[in-house]
Amino acid sequence: MAINFFSSGTLPTTIFDSTVVLIPKADNPELVTQLHPISLNNVSLKAITKAMTNHLKPVMRKLVSPRQSSFIPGSQTTDNIIVVQEVLHTLKKKKGRKGGLVLKIELEKACDMLRWDFLRDTLKEVGLPSDWIRCIMYCVEQNRMRILWNGQLSSPISPSRGVRQRDPLSPYLFVLCMERLSHMIDAVVRNGEWKALKLSSNGPQLTHLFFADDLLLFAEAETRQIRISGQRVNYAKSLMYVSPNINKDKASSLSRRASIPLKSELGHSWEGD
Repeated sequence: MAINFFSSGTLPTTIFDSTVVLIPKADNPELVTQLHPISLNNVSLKAITKAMTNHLKPVMRKLVSPRQSSFIPGSQTTDNIIVVQEVLHTLKKKKGRKGGLVLKIELEKACDMLRWDFLRDTLKEVGLPSDWIRCIMYCVEQNRMRILWNGQLSSPISPSRGVRQRDPLSPYLFVLCMERLSHMIDAVVRNGEWKALKLSSNGPQLTHLFFADDLLLFAEAETRQIRISGQRVNYAKSLMYVSPNINKDKASSLSRRASIPLKSELGHSWEGD
């Protein structure tokens, strides 16, 4: 089946059927957000996408910058955590009129919101062969799911965006799309629309880091910096940290304009000891 797929580019449609089971994240859930969807996929399809993943993994380090540390062979999340700890340590001691800010942004249901045209353009931009792009997009777009609810399966649902849950290939496709977002951020910085953070006069510019679907933005603490666009932001799980030398009124203004809550600490996962 796999050999035929890579030569013909087609598979039996039933192989793309999946069942979604909703697992409660709380006792007596009342909201959809209190349910965690688990997708049960066809084993044959997972074997095919796993083979594709094994061919893609060795070249990921060439396609993705060090700003992304998730799902990249040879990289560790701790590499970027050390950078964040150094940023916070320096900002806490910052003096003078100029301050710095860090935005920790979680992209809302990032894998589910990924547009297929954006994914296709991304695969072309990184230079994957056209046959590979055709096979990848075929597996992504031929997706049909049923939801198991109260012991009954729903009618088939055909998504129009997003990548398949629990598929070996999905995290790598998502990381490639985040790398394209990284290029867009770099372009904004080059155009002078976003002023990067510098920890010292001779130090490198810091603009952003990725941790899977978490995005950290670094900038000088200026009101004009606060413009967030692109993917939908999960405001409930996003936060802003501003260096202590910025007065409270200005810090509050930055927070209101970004619609992101202001926190005195960025979070224990980034703080270290």
